[in-house]
Amino acid sequence: MDDKFLILIYFILFLILIKFSPFVFGAVIIGFYFSIVIDVPAKLLSKKLNKNLSKVISYTLMLSLIFYSFITFIPVILEEGKKIFSELSKISINGNPQLPSWILDFLNNSNKQISNFALNVLNQLFSYTPSIITMGILIIVTTLAVSNLKAYLKKNLKSFFVYNPEKGYNFFRSFYKDFERFVSGQVLVALFVGISVGFLCFVFGIKGALFLGILSFITDFIPFLGVIIVSIPMLMLGWTSKGFTGIVLGIIILVIVNQLESWFFAPKIQSSNLKIHWFVLIISLLIFNDFFGFIGILIAIPTILFIKKFWKYYILGGSYGNNRGKV
Repeated sequence: MDDKFLILIYFILFLILIKFSPFVFGAVIIGFYFSIVIDVPAKLLSKKLNKNLSKVISYTLMLSLIFYSFITFIPVILEEGKKIFSELSKISINGNPQLPSWILDFLNNSNKQISNFALNVLNQLFSYTPSIITMGILIIVTTLAVSNLKAYLKKNLKSFFVYNPEKGYNFFRSFYKDFERFVSGQVLVALFVGISVGFLCFVFGIKGALFLGILSFITDFIPFLGVIIVSIPMLMLGWTSKGFTGIVLGIIILVIVNQLESWFFAPKIQSSNLKIHWFVLIISLLIFNDFFGFIGILIAIPTILFIKKFWKYYILGGSYGNNRGKV
């Protein structure tokens, strides 16, 4: 006898909770991601510095970037939004005698409609501000709490199994190691995205290149949705920097960088890192997005890793469950 059915029950309960409480669990999962992301530079620094000092430096750096992104995002939207409304309100076409009156009326009405639409978009965004702030706090708290959570699970994980606690412990330890490799690969992808966005914004003269680069790096750990988050301030900063040309340049930057990420860098890095074909990764992201929304994108690849590991441990059997190690 083994605990494979019990593990499947745990997995199904996890999916049900995500389905019915995506906001809270989304924040927790993102915080869990970031906790592993922080360990990546810490491990690199530990080769040259004290282990504890490396963790302090890594945590300070990464949490500072996360905090900077959150506290800068809303002020940028407010400031640039005011500038856009100011520019739109100044547009007047009534003084052009070369155009028929009906065209003048149409253009002026269109201007009002655009202004009202932009105002509605900002109002919607502001209505989500408390949720964004709450989510940000949850992410930071989860990021800080995961190390204690890992210690708790290490002590109590075996109590979740009935027939073979040692095998169940080793199964989750091995799955966690695979998940760490996935997040480590994602750090490289996010770093490429952040540097590319920041550099291209600087080259094309879009304001806030440093902020946009950091925001792109942080939000890249939220596939697809991260692009939407970055696009809001980027297009607004593009408009106030270069007008319509700035919007076009912002769209071009987003499309180029994210297409390279989606179809080349992420699949290639992760497929070689996880030993899973890149096409399977892409299809998994699309399917989970359909079922669970944005949080489905966060759990798609971890779920594939879970299924792969479960198949090896509990379906194929063998010596997989005899490996020992630390979480």
